[in-house]
Amino acid sequence: MKREPSLKGVFATLSDLGSALLDLVLPADLTCAGCGARLAPGEDLVCHRCKASIVLLTEPTCARCGRPLTHRGLCRECRISPPAFVRGWSAAIYRGPLRQCLHRFKYDGETRLASYLAQLLQARLAAINAPLPTGTVVVPVPLYAARKRERGFNQAELIARQIASAFALRLDPGLLYRTRPTAPQSGLAVEERLANVVGAFAARQGAGCKVILLVDDIYTTGATANAASHALLAAGAQAVYVATVAIASSHPRPRRNESHGI
Repeated sequence: MKREPSLKGVFATLSDLGSALLDLVLPADLTCAGCGARLAPGEDLVCHRCKASIVLLTEPTCARCGRPLTHRGLCRECRISPPAFVRGWSAAIYRGPLRQCLHRFKYDGETRLASYLAQLLQARLAAINAPLPTGTVVVPVPLYAARKRERGFNQAELIARQIASAFALRLDPGLLYRTRPTAPQSGLAVEERLANVVGAFAARQGAGCKVILLVDDIYTTGATANAASHALLAAGAQAVYVATVAIASSHPRPRRNESHGI
């Protein structure tokens, strides 16, 4: 029996079409990166309504990965399988207008959003007085060379540059590199994400005895951050911390027919 589309689905489609039509009519710098509406006088990049709906993180969060919790301590995943990095911090929950902003930044080439997104992360790190010792080196999660040429930029590097500048830390975008191309993590199941990045990173000489702040745009399962941290530690890094603009509010679960042991 053929199912009729739900009203919710119809409205979502109409909303997407309306946003796309607005993008065609108005220049990108005149529309909100979160909802696509025309910006009002005094608004820049993201409208006041979208900014207000972004869920900024506050404590308590997991003392290891930084995922939001209702209590102090560690999340279930970090208790079962602690990540290689010491501590992770994120600015906000990966949903709603922030998710849209990150997609437009990452996939639509709207690099104008780098400053706004970096400011969210900068504010979070400043608010918690992140315990980063003098001499910490800021390292962006790298793209594979071919993908960076295709995209024209590395979104993590643009954010990392501003974080390094804001906290007077040294940036080293070449310290960590991809050893092979990997499939995009979005859309992959939990164990597929883990397998996708195993052995995908290596660190150049210079990582030894340094404290690293690894910067990326989004933290979902933590597979990328963990694999990159292992590579930096294998090259002699003293410790790795992780900072991302957004984080999934809960750890993605394996599919029903897949193992729950990962």
